[in-house]
Amino acid sequence: MNIRDLEYVLAIAKHGQFSQAAIACNVSQPAMSNQIKKLEQELGADLFLRLNNEVRPTACGARIVEIAGRILNDAQKIRDTATEFRDPEAVPLNIGLTPTLAPYLTKYFSELFGAVFPRMRVTLIEDLPQNMLQMVEDHTLDMALVAKNNNGAALDFTSMWSEPLFLAVREGHPLCTLTSIAPEDVPAHDFIRLPHSFGYELEDRLPKQDSSTRIGKRFDLTALRFETICRHICHSDDCTIVSALAAEQFKRDNWPLCFIPFDAPGHLRDLGAATRPNCPRKPMLASIGTYILEQPPKGVIPTFQPDYSSGNASGSTKTAQPSNLPLEIAISDN
Repeated sequence: MNIRDLEYVLAIAKHGQFSQAAIACNVSQPAMSNQIKKLEQELGADLFLRLNNEVRPTACGARIVEIAGRILNDAQKIRDTATEFRDPEAVPLNIGLTPTLAPYLTKYFSELFGAVFPRMRVTLIEDLPQNMLQMVEDHTLDMALVAKNNNGAALDFTSMWSEPLFLAVREGHPLCTLTSIAPEDVPAHDFIRLPHSFGYELEDRLPKQDSSTRIGKRFDLTALRFETICRHICHSDDCTIVSALAAEQFKRDNWPLCFIPFDAPGHLRDLGAATRPNCPRKPMLASIGTYILEQPPKGVIPTFQPDYSSGNASGSTKTAQPSNLPLEIAISDN
């Protein structure tokens, strides 16, 4: 019995089929089936019931699946511990960003990592918050940049900055004359939003997405991507919510939009890094946070708090320079 055998056991229990489990483990189905048979012979007990369209753990198998999960988790901790004592820049870093953050932070993070970890290979992965948090738990991501309100209890959260929320309308819209707006005053029949939360407490007070309120629209829109909505806003009487990062980028790109601040509590979101407890890459957050303190993205308020007493943060950062290793970007279809 070895670690690979236990990975097969968990994959079969998860997928309920040898074929899907084999794909997940990047192995042929016959090879996986033969290995599981050898393991059952070694243990002297059947681990799975082979049904017509399903593979299900036996009573013994269910208990072994539970034990295997703990063993593999401990094995990952051993790898993480070894990583902690190696050169941190020698190990690639995978960071998750939400679709409302990624388009406005790729250049900033390229400069950040060129400054603080110039030899490290970094991949930015765009996905929805709930998917990214699961990927952090599964060790697919080292960290994910999410709003604190969207973070899960199983992960630690390190605050990096707070960011205000705005209502976006086209230039010349009647609401452009307002200096601020309450969420209850946002016109429900003109409001378009994404199905997932941006991470602001104020969102609960905004109009709910209801097709009946927009039934009178001659031209309507339902979109999966944030920028699709914003481009639509540029030439319509509709409105949407945007974060400060997006608003600043739209201003730089000369989009014909007007941004109205919200005047209610909960108009700020706490953005930070979600990481596994005791993750060996977590000390890197000190260097990342210190860079953000000194050179924050435009429109945000840095909130990172260095722990100088433990030596995890220095008072200076290196000058940005081109990195020899590229920053990769992976984009989900979600």
